[in-house]
Amino acid sequence: FERLAKSIPLKILGKHKNSLPQIEALLFGQAGFTDENSTNSYEQNLYKEYKFLQAKYKLKPLEKHQWKFLRLRPQNFPTIRISQFANLIYKSKHLFSKTIQSDKIEKITELFKVEASEYWQTHYTFGKESSQKTKIIGKKAIETVIINTIVPFLFIYGKNTDNEATINRAIKFLEKIKPEENSIIKKWKEIGIKPQNTFDSQALLQLFNEYCTKNNCTNCRIGSKLLNSYQLSVNSYQ
Repeated sequence: FERLAKSIPLKILGKHKNSLPQIEALLFGQAGFTDENSTNSYEQNLYKEYKFLQAKYKLKPLEKHQWKFLRLRPQNFPTIRISQFANLIYKSKHLFSKTIQSDKIEKITELFKVEASEYWQTHYTFGKESSQKTKIIGKKAIETVIINTIVPFLFIYGKNTDNEATINRAIKFLEKIKPEENSIIKKWKEIGIKPQNTFDSQALLQLFNEYCTKNNCTNCRIGSKLLNSYQLSVNSYQ
């Protein structure tokens, strides 16, 4: 996805943001998914539109084989996420200012609550029809975007503009989200440290990456305390 984003200049997406078919054509075409041999009208239109835009902007697409589908839930397939992203671009007017001005996490959530286009209601991949299901971005996926994109963005923006209110809002957003569940947080819980929200779990992930993975326990206050406790118990046993 990072390669896809870098392959399309932002100004090109901006020029075509009022046309969903053109945005989808740009994204799916650059991703390497469009096929001249497709028989479905949606797929044919994507291919034709992309070939025109590719020639106009001299774009070089990615290779289709670079995309990963294995071990992913169908709802998270790259094809579904690309269509949802296209709809986000199409529907999000003044997304920057709305993100900056949003004082409640519920408002941010609504901004990113988009669904894949009509074709994808009966497909997960090109050319293979499935039972009909609305492909809307779920709460967990939106929270991941907030944690990894919106919050860091707001924090840095607040720093650069010397706006303490924006910085505090970024922190409050983390405090409103339940702690993440993953193998690293599970290890923290096993030693008695239980995060209350994402602010806590993000801090624990940072500690893990900066100290645990580098075997730098003696410079970590938590690690140092655990080591001291262990040493005391050993001395007491002896």
